Amino acid sequence: MDQRDVRAAWERFVERGALASELRSPVANSWQRSRGHQVAINRDKAPLAAEAELFRQRAKHVALRHAARNALENSRTFLSDAHSIMILTDPSGLIIDTEGDARVIDAGRAVHLEHGGRWSEADIGTNAIGAAMAEARPVQIHGAEHFCAEVQRWTCAAVPVRDPVDGEVLGIVDISGPATTFNPHSLALAVCVGQQVESVLARAIKENHERLLQHYVAKRALWTTDDCLLIDRRGTILHGSELARRAIRDNARSDGHDPPTRILKRLDFAEWPAKLKELIPGASVDLVAHDDTGIGAVIVLHARRRPAGSERGLQKQDQPDNRRMSSGTPRPAPPPGLRFCEEPAAKRPLCADAAPRRARPSSPATSFVAADPIVQAVVRRVEVAAARQMPILIRGETGTGKEQLARHAHAASGRKGAFVPVNCAALPESLIEAELFGYAEGAFTGARRGGAPGLVQEADGGTLFLDEIGDMPVALQAVLLRLIDDWTVRPVGGARSRVDIFLVSATNAGLEDAVAQGRFRSDLLYRLNTLEVTLPRLRDRTDFESIVRRLIDDIDPGCEIAAPTMAALAARAWPGNIRELRNILARLALAGGDGPETSVIADLIGQAPPAKSGSLQDMQLASILAVHAETAGNVSETARRLGVSRNTVYRALGQTAPR
Repeated sequence: MDQRDVRAAWERFVERGALASELRSPVANSWQRSRGHQVAINRDKAPLAAEAELFRQRAKHVALRHAARNALENSRTFLSDAHSIMILTDPSGLIIDTEGDARVIDAGRAVHLEHGGRWSEADIGTNAIGAAMAEARPVQIHGAEHFCAEVQRWTCAAVPVRDPVDGEVLGIVDISGPATTFNPHSLALAVCVGQQVESVLARAIKENHERLLQHYVAKRALWTTDDCLLIDRRGTILHGSELARRAIRDNARSDGHDPPTRILKRLDFAEWPAKLKELIPGASVDLVAHDDTGIGAVIVLHARRRPAGSERGLQKQDQPDNRRMSSGTPRPAPPPGLRFCEEPAAKRPLCADAAPRRARPSSPATSFVAADPIVQAVVRRVEVAAARQMPILIRGETGTGKEQLARHAHAASGRKGAFVPVNCAALPESLIEAELFGYAEGAFTGARRGGAPGLVQEADGGTLFLDEIGDMPVALQAVLLRLIDDWTVRPVGGARSRVDIFLVSATNAGLEDAVAQGRFRSDLLYRLNTLEVTLPRLRDRTDFESIVRRLIDDIDPGCEIAAPTMAALAARAWPGNIRELRNILARLALAGGDGPETSVIADLIGQAPPAKSGSLQDMQLASILAVHAETAGNVSETARRLGVSRNTVYRALGQTAPR
C-alpha cells in the first residue's frame, strides 16, 4: 500500500473501525490496541516524564546505556547525512538517550521525541517503539501508519534489546526521521545495532561473573564450614552446594523452574538484604559491587544457624570456625597442579612437588610485584614522580596492572586522602559535571537532600585515577582541562572551592592517533603525561612465577602451584595479561576445593597457542577466535559475522558441532 491508500485506510478505521485487509499485520494490530487504549487521534505529542523520573530511569538502566554508548556516538556521523536520529528507551518506552542529526533532534521536541518522552502505544498510539514493545519483535512504522495525526509526519524503525541470559526485553533501539526520509533499510540497521548492544551486554555479564567468582574464591576460607550460594545481579545461581540450593527452594516453597532468587532482578540492589532474609532466614549476605554498581552476592548459610529445611538431604558436619577438617573427615584431594598446606604460610613446609618460593621484592608502598628489571625501573620512576606530586600517565595493554601501579603511586605519594578510580569511558555525557563535581541541595528536580559530593571532591587530599582516558567523550576532556588549569570545583548549583589532588591516568589506546584524528585534545595530553611509563605485557616479563605466587596467595593462601602446572601456565601467551592469569588461577583454586578429576587442570589452563606462521589458515583461525570472543562465545553470531558455516567455527574451536 502506498501512503495515500494507508491514509484512506486510517480514516476508515477512525470513522467506522473497519480494517483494510491490505494493511500490514503489525500496523493493523497496533491500531486496534491504540483504540483499546482510547488514544485520541488528535493527541499532538507524547507525555513527558518529570526530570526527577528521567534521572532515576537513566540511573536504573545504566548498564543498557553503557552497552549502547558506542552505537549512539557513532550515529552522530552516519545518521547526520541520513537526516535521522537514534533513540534508546527503557522497557516502558521512556526515551533515555538520543543521538544523530541535530536538526532532527530539535524537530523531535515538537512531539516530545526527546529525553523523557513516553512512546508506548498507550501513551501515543501506533509508533515503532510502542509496536516493537507490544509485538516483541522488530517493527517499522511509516507516515500515515502512525495512529495520531501529528506523528504521521515521522518514519521510524525499532527493535527490542533483550537480556542475553533470559531474553527479557531491556529496552528499545529506534531510528527515526521525517517521513520524507523513509528508507526500508532503517529496520535492518536498527536490528544490527540491537545485536551489537546485546553483544556488549553479554560481554559485561561474563566479566561480572568472573569478578563474582574471584570475590568468592578470595573469601572462601572464611566460610569453610558453611554452605554458600553465589548469585549474579539477575538472581541466577552461579555456584552453590546442593544443600544450599535445597534450603532456598524449601524455604521459599518454589515450585517453578526458576530459582526463588530470580525475584531479586526486579529489586533495587539496596533491597536485596531484606528480601534475602525473607527467602533464607538466618543466612548472611555478602554484597558484591564493581564501580559502585551491584553485580551480585554470596549467601552464606552458617553451620550453626541453617534453616530447618536445609537439614534434609545432604548433610555437612558442623565444625568450629577456628578448626580445619577433622581427621575423620578427609579433605578432598587437590588436583596434581595444586597443593594445600595446613600450616600458616610463615612456617609451613613446601609441598612434595611444589616449586620453591622466591623471595618477594619488598616495597615500602604496596605489594606491587616488580621483580622484572624493566618493571622495577618503571616503579622507581613512578615513586619519584609520586613523591613530587607530578601527573603520571600509565600505558599498557588491558590487564597489565595499570590500576595496581596507580595504587602503588598513591601509596608512594604519602597522601592521606582516598584513592578514587574513575572509568572515563563509562561516565554518562549528560551527567559529567554532576558525577565529577557533585551537586548542591535543590540544584535540580529530584536532587538528594543535602546534595552530593562529586568524585573530584572525594579525591581531595588523595589521588584521582582516570582510567581509559583514550575513550573519554570530548565533553569530559573539556571539563578535565578546566579542572587541571586551576584545581577548583563548582558543584552543580553550588559555590567554588579548591581541591588538592594527585592525578594519575591510564590508557591502552594510542593517544597520538586519537590526537591526530581530533578525538583527543593535545593540550589535555600534555597536562596528563608529565611522567609517562609503559607496563610490559605479561608474556614479556621475567617475574612470571612471582606474579603467580602473589596472585594465588591473594586468592587462596592454602594453595601451592606445582612445577609442572607453573610450566603449563608459563607456556600460554596470555593475551589478557595479569587479569586473565588471575581468572585462571581463581578457577584452579575453586576446582581444587571441589576435588575434580585430574584432567580438569589441563582443561582449565588449556594449551599454549601455536606460533604464528602467517599462513592463510592461521589468519583465518585468528579471525574466528577474535570474533568468537567479541560475541561472548556465540557460535551462530560468529559464523554470521564472518560469512562462514557454523561447522567451520566449531572446527576452529576444536569442538564437534551438535547434531
